[in-house]
Amino acid sequence: MNDAILSLESIGLPAFLQELGSVVIMLLDENSRILAANRGFLRLASSLETGGQPWDARTLFLSPHLEDVQALVPYQGRALLLYRGMLNMVRADRQTHSLQGHIYHWPQGRLLVAAECDMEGLEALGATVLQLNAALARIRRQSSRANREPRRNEAMAGKPTYFDLLTEVGNRRRLEETVAAEVERSRRHRYPLCLLIADLDHFRQINERWGRTTGDEVLRDFATLLRAHSRQGDLVARFGEDGFVVLLPETLLEPAATGAECLRQRLEWRSILPRHGPITASFGVAMRAEGEGGENLLWRVGQALCRSKREGRNRVTQSIASGQNAAPNVSSC
Repeated sequence: MNDAILSLESIGLPAFLQELGSVVIMLLDENSRILAANRGFLRLASSLETGGQPWDARTLFLSPHLEDVQALVPYQGRALLLYRGMLNMVRADRQTHSLQGHIYHWPQGRLLVAAECDMEGLEALGATVLQLNAALARIRRQSSRANREPRRNEAMAGKPTYFDLLTEVGNRRRLEETVAAEVERSRRHRYPLCLLIADLDHFRQINERWGRTTGDEVLRDFATLLRAHSRQGDLVARFGEDGFVVLLPETLLEPAATGAECLRQRLEWRSILPRHGPITASFGVAMRAEGEGGENLLWRVGQALCRSKREGRNRVTQSIASGQNAAPNVSSC
C-alpha cells in the first residue's frame, strides 16, 4: 500500500465504507491519481497492472477512459452520476477484471468510484450509493447558487455554454453531444436507449395573451416537472422555443412511453396558470433501433411528436421500430 493513499475515513466518509471488502471504493483527483481507497481496493490492487505508476488509476482502467469521464463534469451541471456500467481493469497477467459500478462527480474536480467485486457486495453497494447521493446532494444545493452566476457570465462573454439560462436544463449543444455519446455507448454495450420529446400546446397563445414573462414562468415550471421525474443519469434539455427532450439511457420503449403518459397527466393536473386553464403538452417517444444513429433517432421521435399534434395534441405517440415491444394503450407510428 502506497503511504500517500488515505483512508476513506480520513477524508470524512463513514467508517464502515473503509472496511467493506466486497466493494471497491476509490477517490481520484483531477489527474486520476488515487487519493483514498478502502479495503476492497487493497484486496484487488495486488492483482492489477502497475505500469510503473502504482496508484495512477489511468494505468488500471481499460474502460471507461477516465479522461472521457472527467470531461463530462462541466456538461453534467448538477448531476452527480457521470457513469454507470462495467469498469474494466487490467490485471498483471493482462487479463481483464470486470466490475459493475458507478463513477460520481466529487467536489474539486475529483471522481468517486464505487464498484462491486461479487454478488454479496451488491446490497452493501446499494446502501453506499444512497449515502453518497445524500452527501453529494447537500453539496450540490450549497454550490448551485454560486455556479449559476459563472454560467451566466460565460454566456455573456460569448464562450460556449451547455445550459439554457432560462430553464437551467441542458441546451441543444449539450443535447447533441450527449446523444452522440450515449448512442455510441448503447451500440458498444448493447443496452436500450430512448428519447422523449415534449412540446407545450398552444404556447404562442400564452405569450400573446399573458406576456412573455408569464410564458417564461410556464417554461421554467415545465422544466422543473421534467427534472423532478428524471433519474440522475437522464438528461433534460430545451429543444426549440417551447419544447424539451429527455434522454433516457438503459430504458426500454414501454416504460419510456408509460413515463411520458404520466408526465402528460401531471402537467395537465398542475395549476400553473389558473386564469388560463390547464396547460398541456404533446409527447413523442422512440427507442434506438439496432444500428441507428442519433440523427435518425431524433428524426423518429420528432415524427412521433408531429403525430401527437395532428391527432389533437395533449397525447403521447410512440415510434416503434422492428422487433420493439410497444406500450399498450399508447398511440403508435
